[in-house]
Amino acid sequence: MAIDRLPSGRFRARLMIDRQRYTATLPTEADARLWEIETRASAAVRGRVGRVTFADYAANRLAGFLDGAPDRARFEAALTLWLLPVLGELSLLDVLDVDRDELHRRLADAGRGGDGDATRECLELVLEDAMHELRAGTLDGRAGVGSGRSLR
Repeated sequence: MAIDRLPSGRFRARLMIDRQRYTATLPTEADARLWEIETRASAAVRGRVGRVTFADYAANRLAGFLDGAPDRARFEAALTLWLLPVLGELSLLDVLDVDRDELHRRLADAGRGGDGDATRECLELVLEDAMHELRAGTLDGRAGVGSGRSLR
């Protein structure tokens, strides 16, 4: 990592991880060093989970639902019939990086609307759960293994 003091008095931190460049401008050198630690940790977590597909993660999350959950059948249908054919083989990280409106357009373009409310709600629940686990560092690189939180 390189830290440079800029003429403004702020600090520019530069870092290269797996041939990807990261840069930040921060008020203090201590902030720059903390940014390095956080950036390296984030890259390590993303590297571990990069192999998890949307299908693996979503199926695991749905399996965490209680059998008696009132929306389980609607979510299973939305996942199986509409979400997995469009997003299933994509990396979970790729799906998380795409704008939510773009995901909804992809589903509509594929003619995969079905129960639109259930499809959107199921997608949002899966993605929110994945983001929570990714931020918390509890999402594991093995297919769909996470903290065990359920969709609800």
